[in-house]
Amino acid sequence: LAAALIVADIFIANAGFHASNDPALVEFQPEMAQWLEAQPGEWRLTSFVPKGAAPFAPNAAWMFGLQDVRGYDSIIPKQYTDYMATIEPQYALKFNQVQPIANWESLNSPLLDVLGVKYVITAVDVSIDLPKYELVWEGEGVRIYENLGAAPRAYTLPLRQTAVVENALIAMTSEFDPRQFAVVETGDQRLEIESRLRQISNLQSPISYQPAQVTSFSNIEVMIDTAVTEPSWLILNDSYFPGWKAYVRPLGSGEEVEQQVDITRVNGNFRGVLLEPGEWTVRFRYSPLTFQLGGLISFMGVIILLFALVVWAWQTFLRSDGQLSVTQSIAKNSMAPIGLNLFNKFIDFAFAMFYLRVLGPAGAGSFQTAIVTAGLFEIVANFGLDILLIRDVSQDRSKASYYLYNTSILRLGLALFASLPIIALIAVTQLADQTNALTSAEILATGLIMVGMVISGLSKGVTGLFYVYEEAEAPNTVTTVTTILKVAFGVAVLLAGLSFVGLAGVSILTNLVTFSILGVMAWRRYDLHGPYRLDRPLQRQILKAGFPLMLIHLLQTVFISIDTYLLRVMLPDGQEAAGWYSSAYKWFNALQIIPSFFTLALFPIISRKIKESLPEARRMYGMSVKLMYLLALPIAAVTFYLAYPLVRLLGGPEFLPHGAIALQIVIWSIPIGWMNSVTNYVLISLGMERMQPRAFAIAVAFNIITNMIFIPMYTYKAAGVTTILSEVVLLLVFSYYLRQKAFGVQWLRFMWKPGLVTAVMLALMWAGGQANILLGLALGLAVYPIGLLLLHVIGPEERAVLANILPTAVAARLHLT
Repeated sequence: LAAALIVADIFIANAGFHASNDPALVEFQPEMAQWLEAQPGEWRLTSFVPKGAAPFAPNAAWMFGLQDVRGYDSIIPKQYTDYMATIEPQYALKFNQVQPIANWESLNSPLLDVLGVKYVITAVDVSIDLPKYELVWEGEGVRIYENLGAAPRAYTLPLRQTAVVENALIAMTSEFDPRQFAVVETGDQRLEIESRLRQISNLQSPISYQPAQVTSFSNIEVMIDTAVTEPSWLILNDSYFPGWKAYVRPLGSGEEVEQQVDITRVNGNFRGVLLEPGEWTVRFRYSPLTFQLGGLISFMGVIILLFALVVWAWQTFLRSDGQLSVTQSIAKNSMAPIGLNLFNKFIDFAFAMFYLRVLGPAGAGSFQTAIVTAGLFEIVANFGLDILLIRDVSQDRSKASYYLYNTSILRLGLALFASLPIIALIAVTQLADQTNALTSAEILATGLIMVGMVISGLSKGVTGLFYVYEEAEAPNTVTTVTTILKVAFGVAVLLAGLSFVGLAGVSILTNLVTFSILGVMAWRRYDLHGPYRLDRPLQRQILKAGFPLMLIHLLQTVFISIDTYLLRVMLPDGQEAAGWYSSAYKWFNALQIIPSFFTLALFPIISRKIKESLPEARRMYGMSVKLMYLLALPIAAVTFYLAYPLVRLLGGPEFLPHGAIALQIVIWSIPIGWMNSVTNYVLISLGMERMQPRAFAIAVAFNIITNMIFIPMYTYKAAGVTTILSEVVLLLVFSYYLRQKAFGVQWLRFMWKPGLVTAVMLALMWAGGQANILLGLALGLAVYPIGLLLLHVIGPEERAVLANILPTAVAARLHLT
């Protein structure tokens, strides 16, 4: 209705006001335009008006897809008008125009040549009698002259032909011919380019440019092929402007191996990139931050609307009368937190697509290093207090304020204690190797995140009260709100140029908001009026009970994240290596939701089976790990196959190819890792939770030692392979403990057939991908289930286990029951 009203309003206001013309005029094409359209290559035109009459008015060329150096617009980049004013004064700027050429001497300007002006249009009574101009067409009252000295759209010049000057436009008119030198202003080049230029002792004698081949041209992307025998500039005679990015790859290779390179403003207006000797394909792409920001804002708008709709529906259908059924209570306290947690992760993932592009690999690596380091602090500072508060207060709600007070005081003390090993770790890192030491920005970011985690810990204590009172949806809803705020604040600090340090600071702000909202809500809803008395015996009891929880959590976290820290501090390019690796791990971590849901569903079932029938529980465990393995293999294969587009989607081309290679390696840890997830819960069900710290300690020791040996030689590839081998070590240790309870599994017996099918799947995806990536994907997804059926991998037992674990409706739809 609103849209219809707007349309009607516009129509009523403007009906009869605008003039009308025959639409056929738009389709009319003069013979001159037809001739120009037929000319090959990428070139530009202008007009010559010594007598004031301007044939082919500015902007008219756009109607025919022709590129004109003139223009009539209210917004014209000053960089371009300065360039044109160097050719001749731009008196028409006061009328919002870049004017035609009016002076004879301007026709000989080298700046007009490198601008690529190949054709000059004049009135029929104007002749250009200059050596480098040739009459090529005449008719319809105009003449077209070809500029024989026009430079190609793209060309190369040796790096030794670089002139670094204060003002490029002045230098090109007085000293350096832009057709023979690459004129770069001080401050326009990056630091690494500047160091290269310092190596040039003096300029060589003039050398003419060598044309490069433009193979594809559009408004947002230009593809160029070229070959150089020495370090050289590739100059694209299109205007330099923020938002353009350049990527280089060997000639004949695909985009998956291209590397981003810096663009330098050359000759006062144009884009230049440095090339090493060789044959190259260079891709220029317009991808401004504003476009990515607009996409993120639009996405967040949809998210906010969807979130508001979910909250409204929840309040309408589940809280209308204040009385909840058992089913509704379960939904509130289990499915709601899970759903909102997924929702928050989805938002975080979308935000990562934005901030990774802003930070780049080095910034992303530094940020991830700070997160990993502070994460170790958070585990020790938390000390399992969340679970203990919920467990104890659930038994006696009158202790809520008493427990909350004592655990909060304990959290603050533990935060001071937990900061000591982090400070020691950073100090050792700084003293051990000054070359790879953490930067001050990384240390500051780590400290800010740690402060935010202290506040987050206090929030978790309050959150526990909502779980005690069976209102788990409330804190998770607040977390979603603050996640949305985190994105808003994060965008603001990134646009302000505060980089990953700003993002770390945002964590303090968002955690303060979360703590404040939850604190007010809890104070109003629950009886939290005391007593507020420090109980040291209670705190000692809590510490004793929480230590095993903290230890296993710490070991699990070190197991999966220590490689990021080691990459950062053991390699000269540690920031970038950690950044590439983090882009792979974001996809890896996103997939971990699958075993989480599976084990969440399996745990109560297998715990019950162990009490009822040990042989039945043993059979269910064997089938469960087999199903996880069968599910993980095709996911790993598809992720391996799509690694390059997945990393490009997440972080952009800057993270290629290294991020994709890291993903292709580390993804093969999930078949073993997912089986370990199931086995971990089975150990708990069997009452063997004391064995978990031992198993993880062995795996962590193996992980750290192996990484420290091989990372200096093989960088992130070693970290990825070590992750796989560490999962294997953990599985072997778990298997040893399981055999003590007669829960041994013949691993190789059930693993080889699915592994063979996966190998065939990979081969078919590769073969199909030579023609089309989607064809390869379709072939792989089709052959996997067929292969499992042909080899009789899935039988009645597996179907029965799935029927027990999956929801009844899903199991029925899959014909498992």
